[in-house]
Amino acid sequence: MNAAPRTAAAAAPRTTTTASRPVADRSIARLRPAEDPGLRLICFPHVGAGATAFRPWLEHLPPEVDLCAIRPPGRESRIREALLTDGRSLLDEVEPHLVPLLDVPFAVVGHCSGSMLAHEFTRRLHAAGGPLPVELVVSSSEGPRERVVEDPPLHRLPGRELLTRVVSYGGMAQQVLEDPDLMAMFERILRADYQVVETLEHSPGPALDLPVTVIGGRRDGFVSARAMSAWSAETTKEFALHLLDADHYILNEAGALMGRIARRLLVRGGGG
Repeated sequence: MNAAPRTAAAAAPRTTTTASRPVADRSIARLRPAEDPGLRLICFPHVGAGATAFRPWLEHLPPEVDLCAIRPPGRESRIREALLTDGRSLLDEVEPHLVPLLDVPFAVVGHCSGSMLAHEFTRRLHAAGGPLPVELVVSSSEGPRERVVEDPPLHRLPGRELLTRVVSYGGMAQQVLEDPDLMAMFERILRADYQVVETLEHSPGPALDLPVTVIGGRRDGFVSARAMSAWSAETTKEFALHLLDADHYILNEAGALMGRIARRLLVRGGGG
């Protein structure tokens, strides 16, 4: 089971889905568009987070890398939109807007619980016979076959118990429990996001015919190196596990490594 994440939200999401910007602009954040990209990163954030979770990588990526990230509803510029509670609905929403971005070599990236969505998106591309990523990169996540959902699942816990659990994981400040408004905001986002990943089933089928790279922390108290190594069963190609001097929350520490991975893929021309 992946731990609760550090959350990223600015105001409580509303329950209606009214927005004037096109869905493509709202749901896919181009954190640094490249004029003539040699590689595009398609990134899926963790529970409670949005597209800005990947901003720390910008300083490490070569300028010809186009960094794109999924922005689920109910946070950041989509704060007024209804939260989604179904992973397949989230993929259904973003997939049509991601497909036009697959016109250059691309890698699919997921952090923590976002790794499951990244994997399912890649499996969708494979099943549809569409373009495939040159690599799948996941972090702080057990392999799909190792995944265990708690009983009861986190998204069904009472509000204060859910938030207390998240604070105990180190994913949220203790001060949130002392502010009723913050508690209400984070509870709704976390509950919806946990329901997305806890109810998302692993699609059956053969292993992917593309390389898989896993990034983890040696001090991760929630996902073991053995559980991360289980991602090797999801590929028929090269598999690599990189363990950094970090805990579960690894996005900041992973920036330099992601820069090296991107440069490697660029040298290879994106593919093999």
